[in-house]
Amino acid sequence: MNTASDSATTPRSRGAAGDVLRITVLLGIFLCGGCAGHSAADDIDYTALVKTVDAPTIRQWMEEGRSFSIVDVRSTSEYENDGHVPDVDLHPYSIYNRDPMRNEAFVEEMEVAFEPDATIVLICSHAMRASQAAHDLQRKAGFTNVYVFPGGYEGHHMKGYPSGDGWKTAGLPLEE
Repeated sequence: MNTASDSATTPRSRGAAGDVLRITVLLGIFLCGGCAGHSAADDIDYTALVKTVDAPTIRQWMEEGRSFSIVDVRSTSEYENDGHVPDVDLHPYSIYNRDPMRNEAFVEEMEVAFEPDATIVLICSHAMRASQAAHDLQRKAGFTNVYVFPGGYEGHHMKGYPSGDGWKTAGLPLEE
């Protein structure tokens, strides 16, 4: 049976433990979401919203001399420290390394750099930010030939994003 003193102390102790748990969960969501360039509130399945292009097709386009651009949407530090595709255009979609804070000028930068019908392959670490960036380019600026490289530079298999073994594993050209 609860007494007045029990009920006075129990909520406080549960509240403190609850606060610690809430803070831990929120911190985990923030950190994991930040690593992916994906916020927990952004629960969109981009797989159906963006086009993808796989390694064999990239190789074929290169062999044919097809006109296309590869745009790395990772942060500058990821580009410099983790390796990158040779001769790639760098247009960060997020401002810091895997930070969910978006580069608000991204779409405008891409509109200046490319025609809306240009063939563009977007790449990031794991295809998450590239998927979001491709969706933004299609929806906000009317880009029609934007593709995401499944798995990104590093490779991944995460639900809701184009998965694949990545640029590095596919044996495509890279600079490390």
